[in-house]
Amino acid sequence: MATITVGCKLPHGLIIRTGGKSITLAGANSSRIVGGYGLTQVDKEFFDAWSTEYAQFGPLKHGLIFAQDKANAAESRAKEQAEIKTGLEPLDLAKPAAGVSAEAYEGKTEETD
Repeated sequence: MATITVGCKLPHGLIIRTGGKSITLAGANSSRIVGGYGLTQVDKEFFDAWSTEYAQFGPLKHGLIFAQDKANAAESRAKEQAEIKTGLEPLDLAKPAAGVSAEAYEGKTEETD
């Protein structure tokens, strides 16, 4: 059985299923991440079948999930893609998104004039 290393940048990983089998991919919440990606060893045949079946899945199409034949190649790719955003990152409370104003929130100190 040939294995590959799959990188997943989704915050809580992902359970992928095909052919009656399932595997849980480590995500950005993993105990060991590289470039924001959790890395998981997966059976190559299983992942090839899954990626063919779900070829139009957004995270797969946009590089949030990828596969490499060797672990060190996966680590290198994860580092190269570290700047890719998932859209699920936490908001920066000091400067929220355009059109959103910072309001009182837990931990924010009151500003006085």
